[in-house]
Amino acid sequence: MLSGGGRGSVTQHSALSTFQAKHLHFTRGVKKNLTLAFALTGLALALATASILSGCSSVARALNIENPRYSIQNLRPRVNIAIPPSASTIDIDFDLGVDNPNSVGLRLDHVDFDLLVNNAELLRTTSMQDVRIPARGFNTVHMVSRVGYENIRSMFHEIADIIQNRHAQYEVNGTAYYDTPIGIMRFPVSVYTSR
Repeated sequence: MLSGGGRGSVTQHSALSTFQAKHLHFTRGVKKNLTLAFALTGLALALATASILSGCSSVARALNIENPRYSIQNLRPRVNIAIPPSASTIDIDFDLGVDNPNSVGLRLDHVDFDLLVNNAELLRTTSMQDVRIPARGFNTVHMVSRVGYENIRSMFHEIADIIQNRHAQYEVNGTAYYDTPIGIMRFPVSVYTSR
């Protein structure tokens, strides 16, 4: 009985060893295939990313988006006198004309700008916009600037020229941010007018 049991054990052991060898060979093959699959997937993703990035720069070169031209229009200063005087303000409303020479439409997102009167900085502000400028077209952007009491006191001569409608030069310097087909682009804005 021992000899029969020993032979069965040897047979079982041999079958187990054969199964383990086949399983080990199968596992190595699967690992090799998975490693190869991951490497090919990584390569494909790297190629796709490079293709997209070079495509975007090609689109940018093909579109050749340039800075629009700007103008100041409909300048309207308004004095708001209040009691107490520290609540007084001057509002300067104007339209910023945007002439788009590009073959694609642009969407003006916002403008960071300084407003100068007679070469003196009156205020620094951001004007949030969502104005579409058509391809090879023109649109205006309404801008509102408020000068508070402290600024009025420190710039009395410039403010007096505004109030008395004397000759004054208005200047807008800043940056315009556009949403374009190739992403957000920013352009300098520098424009002036006399009144």
